[in-house]
Amino acid sequence: MKLFKIFFKDYRKMFLATFILMILQAVGTLMIPYYVAEIIDEGILIQDQGAIWRNGGFMLGVAVLTGIVSIIASYYSAILAGRFGYFLRKRLVEKTQSLSLAEMEEFGTPTLLARTTSDITNIQQILMMVFQMIIPAPLICIASIVLTGAISWRFVWIPTLSIVLFSVVSLVVIKKAIPLADVMQQRMDKMMQVLREFYTGVRVIRAFDKTNFEKKRTDNTFSTYADVMIRVNKLFAVLNPTVNLVMGIGMTAVLAFGGVLVLQGNVPIGSLTAISEYTILSLWFLTMAAMVIVMIPKALASLERIGEVLDKEEEIVDGSKESFVAAPEGPIAVFDHVDFAYSGAEESVLSNISFDIPKGITAIVGGTGSGKSTIAKAMLRFRDTSKGEIRFLGEPIRNVSQNALRDRISYVPQKAFLFSGTIEDNFLFGNPEATIEEMQNVAKIAQAEEFINGLDGQYQATVAQKGNNFSGGQKQRLSIARALIKPADLYFFDDSFSALDYQTDAKLRLALKSYLKDAAIVIVAQRLSTIKDADQIIVLEEGKIVGKGTHEELLATCSVYQEFAKSQGMEEKKHEHEAS
Repeated sequence: MKLFKIFFKDYRKMFLATFILMILQAVGTLMIPYYVAEIIDEGILIQDQGAIWRNGGFMLGVAVLTGIVSIIASYYSAILAGRFGYFLRKRLVEKTQSLSLAEMEEFGTPTLLARTTSDITNIQQILMMVFQMIIPAPLICIASIVLTGAISWRFVWIPTLSIVLFSVVSLVVIKKAIPLADVMQQRMDKMMQVLREFYTGVRVIRAFDKTNFEKKRTDNTFSTYADVMIRVNKLFAVLNPTVNLVMGIGMTAVLAFGGVLVLQGNVPIGSLTAISEYTILSLWFLTMAAMVIVMIPKALASLERIGEVLDKEEEIVDGSKESFVAAPEGPIAVFDHVDFAYSGAEESVLSNISFDIPKGITAIVGGTGSGKSTIAKAMLRFRDTSKGEIRFLGEPIRNVSQNALRDRISYVPQKAFLFSGTIEDNFLFGNPEATIEEMQNVAKIAQAEEFINGLDGQYQATVAQKGNNFSGGQKQRLSIARALIKPADLYFFDDSFSALDYQTDAKLRLALKSYLKDAAIVIVAQRLSTIKDADQIIVLEEGKIVGKGTHEELLATCSVYQEFAKSQGMEEKKHEHEAS
């Protein structure tokens, strides 16, 4: 509800205008039975044709005006619902961008997608129906009771009792449905997670011949969701019979009780017709309201789920500085006794890490799980360190904003990722101001020029979702080119050459050294051939630095590096070094 209050403050004039239009719609709707009664009492019963035409004209005018007012009210309702959806999605996307990776993983991709799409769509649809069906209902009910009392106070109990009886049944049903709505959304999240895994992992499923297993798993997910839906539908199945019952009892009471009063001459027959219409209209609007009310628990659950994300306290807090001063003499980045641990982990992934990243090439090598990629996460503040300090351009990274930090670093992730669109769109993602000449230059450096020129449309060639229309090596080269086109002080390549053949790898590294001669380059790699020419190589094992130096120095002094060299057929380099 806090979100709705914030939105209401910005659009209170439109809310007020819509509410006034709803009141006018309710008044217009109830004027129709009034003129029907006038036609019967003043026209038909006394055979006054003029009264029939006069009241008929008024009734037609009121019907047309009510229709116009209803259209305008619906238009404003749709605008408010649409803008509320935009308001929620904008805040949700902005919030997720400020969350750390740990916080993103805590929610999970499927539930964040569900909250951004289906949850907000539910809220939009229900908000519009609230304006069109729920808000008019109490107005109609109150006005019906008042108008019935104006005709004869003896009839007031009939619409009052009908409305109260139906309202009590509706409230009982809704109270029981609210807890189920939250369970239903949780089951929806689970279903989306399973389906996402089913569709994205279809190759693995078929390769392991697990189609039947996955079918059982998805069927089980569908079944658990359907069970909750059935329970909810059983509850709401009570409402329609209740409406018919109450409407039938109400009409019976009006005709039976009113018939006696008409015969006694206490109430005109036209007024009896108007009272019947008022009771029917009240129950009809209550029925429409009940059909929407049954969906409100789902909307409230969706709103609460969105609120959970928006109210999440951010783990990473921006520093006060919005920019760096001129780059100082010395290293571009410094890791000073850094420890890094994931949330809930008993041991640190990185422990007492200290090294400088000067201009030139710094390579990081180590076994699986040694913490190589974690250094990139710490450098970019995807997660904060547990101990120690990281300085970039002489400034502790916690003292500057995340935008200022990431604006000076260009990063190629371990898993190449391309956005759907064109090759040019992906390059512009790295640098929106890039020219076609700059794109061609970085493509040449990344060894992507040849295959790009062979595509239909070249830089306008289509990139499918996640770049699935390119091979692994092509995706890596395009990702590297996208990173190179961004002006930065530090370029971080996180095992980004793994899908390249040795010849392409060598050409790319040679071109990189020339193109980025004034920047710091960090290369995380498994292949020693990729990093043997680096200015310094950092060797990691179980989150600790066990070696630091050049390729030749490490071959002579670091046993872990020697094991890597031996496993990759580079042991002879060690012997050559010792012989010299």
